[in-house]
Amino acid sequence: MYLEYICPPMPHLIVAGRSIFRPGDIHERRVLTDIFDLIVVEKGTLYMEEDGYQYTLNAGDYLILVPNKRHKGFRPCLEETHFSWLHFSTTGSFGLEFSSKQQKRKRMNHRKYYKKDDFSFFISNQAHLNTQQTSFILSIIDRLEEVKIDNPAHEKIFFKPKVDEFEAQRLFLSVLDSIRTQEYFSTDFDIASQIYSYIESHSNQSFSLDTLTEKFSYHKSYIIQLTKKHFGTTPAQLHNQFRLEKSRNLLLKTTMSIQEIAEELGFYDAAYFSKLFKREYHSSPKNYRKDFFAHTERKEDTL
Repeated sequence: MYLEYICPPMPHLIVAGRSIFRPGDIHERRVLTDIFDLIVVEKGTLYMEEDGYQYTLNAGDYLILVPNKRHKGFRPCLEETHFSWLHFSTTGSFGLEFSSKQQKRKRMNHRKYYKKDDFSFFISNQAHLNTQQTSFILSIIDRLEEVKIDNPAHEKIFFKPKVDEFEAQRLFLSVLDSIRTQEYFSTDFDIASQIYSYIESHSNQSFSLDTLTEKFSYHKSYIIQLTKKHFGTTPAQLHNQFRLEKSRNLLLKTTMSIQEIAEELGFYDAAYFSKLFKREYHSSPKNYRKDFFAHTERKEDTL
């Protein structure tokens, strides 16, 4: 889904900050009136839900939550998670679209000296950033940071602004431009994002590189090259990551057996599933479930 911003005026920054969540912490439930919330995950995994749609955000992922919709964490963090955020707004209008388009500037004529025609720019509401982009955006937010929410230290800190208002707005627009530029001018990123979304939505099915080549009409080697370039992994590895992430969700939110979870996610046997799970999370599925609930019970006892 793409956010379309109608300008002028351009969106403007309200405040930037950083949050550190402990294992077991969950994002609050809220509705931000007329405020967008751009979240960029630096470390760990954040689980967000907006109007019933769930997003699992790993390091390098961003999400823009739109105003006046209820959002919340749909599950607690399983590890220490660091994420930066920008709250911003616009007094102009915006919309949600299923595709984006690049608008060319119109030629000037004698009737347009004193009034700017409306124009739009589009930003995907969520995507994965490459390493360079993630570092760039996090460095910008660090300069803009005025709030730090540190749950492990049980503190919320407010800082003096590091830059003046004009510079803050310029830096904020550079963040939006970095995301927008990637989408408009990186055709291969758009293709890679489509492949990523397709693999995620079909992760319960058995993986087939032949199916991807037929679906997207590209050679196998090019598809592998794209996913490695933008997501740091092969399509097959992405497929397993999505399945394992879903398995964590089933382990902690259902009473399904390990065998049932393996079958649900298309693993050919429970032993193979357990082997992959332990390789990824350094614990067997059984112990992972046991340790999580033991930690949750200890936390409840201290409250």
